[in-house]
Amino acid sequence: MNGGLPIVGQCRGSIRERSSGSAKNVGRVEILGRWRGLGSGGAHQLNIGTGPKAQFFPNLEAARGIAALMVALFHIGQAYFFNSAGLQRTLIAPSAKSLEFTWSDQLFRILGNGPGAVVLFFVLSGFVLTLVLQQGADRGVTKATLFFLARICRIYPAVITSIVIFVALFFFTGLSLTSPEQYSPWIIFLNGLLLSTTIDGVMWSLQLELIAAPVIFLVWLAWMRFGNKALTVTFVVLVILSFTRTWNHLIGPPAAFGQLHAFIAGMAAFLCGRKIVDRLHHPALWLMGMIVGFALSRAVIGWSSNWTILSETLFGAATVALLAFGKFNSREGRITELARFFGRISFSFYLLHPLTLTLFASAAPTLTTIVNAGTFPLVIATAAFICSVAAVTPLAWLQYQFIERPFIKFGRGLRFDLRAAIQPA
Repeated sequence: MNGGLPIVGQCRGSIRERSSGSAKNVGRVEILGRWRGLGSGGAHQLNIGTGPKAQFFPNLEAARGIAALMVALFHIGQAYFFNSAGLQRTLIAPSAKSLEFTWSDQLFRILGNGPGAVVLFFVLSGFVLTLVLQQGADRGVTKATLFFLARICRIYPAVITSIVIFVALFFFTGLSLTSPEQYSPWIIFLNGLLLSTTIDGVMWSLQLELIAAPVIFLVWLAWMRFGNKALTVTFVVLVILSFTRTWNHLIGPPAAFGQLHAFIAGMAAFLCGRKIVDRLHHPALWLMGMIVGFALSRAVIGWSSNWTILSETLFGAATVALLAFGKFNSREGRITELARFFGRISFSFYLLHPLTLTLFASAAPTLTTIVNAGTFPLVIATAAFICSVAAVTPLAWLQYQFIERPFIKFGRGLRFDLRAAIQPA
């Protein structure tokens, strides 16, 4: 678990150095790069730079894609059936306390660690949003306005279209993840604003993304003045709060709000990661160790422990820093390209994959028949996972192409207009 601690504890202010280029050129690169941020589930690219050639983090894009697929497998694992004794069971056994639990279930739970993948999304968001804040020469009201505008335009368009798809599915087919009462005009409106998440349950994480945005901005301002103490104090305070019941239940499922500290760990991964990673010998071995630590955290510590979330946060932050700043002789192959593709569409994929659960909610009799006929539940889970990914990917790609990207382009132009209005020539 200590593998992630140096990222929080050994920060320095070297990132504060500014490029020698003009403010005008810096602003241009900022506009090109800042809109590459992500909500839960990610965005389409990760760029940083203050010169003509922006730095790109393909490994982080691939990591987002893998995390999105982990969430998908987690969803599929929740599909249930009734065994020969009439007891309800899920395709992937929930814990070692289950009589049906096997080492194969343990492996599938690690591969389909959806809650851990969401923690990684939060770490990546902290990394990306700090990257955004470090770019450009804007200050004060201008920087704050552009920063929060970016979050609104990045998150809400895909959220609204996803809600529209869920609502259309309900009214045309009757399929839903919730009760019919949740489809009243007022509740649909609240879901579209992310004031409620009853229609698409994964959107609780976007509520936390919105809450995290001003926290990240304030912590960044404090870091500019006080250095690494601002990161360390904020992280420690949020970790302590994450072990309190009231704090953990402010939004979403249990322990949801307590994951706010993952964003601060992501900030530290960006602000301090390069300096730490440059000191490491054999970064590839460190990376393997951090990935193993992240993967085994829930299996070793517990699947719903607050200590598990903290462990995943630390290992996740260390992994992100190593992927971003480590010097690896990695090859671009088809698997990497596929992971990066899912990284680009991961935001829409994350929002839309729960659509498949509406089908599985009514498929319990069919699953029961198949399992009791002798088919291993994990075989069904694998087949269902492949089918669900194949079904959702085209829809997610369409939403990415025709909703996310156009609003990114619209936001760029709007930001130029706002910058001119706030800072007239």
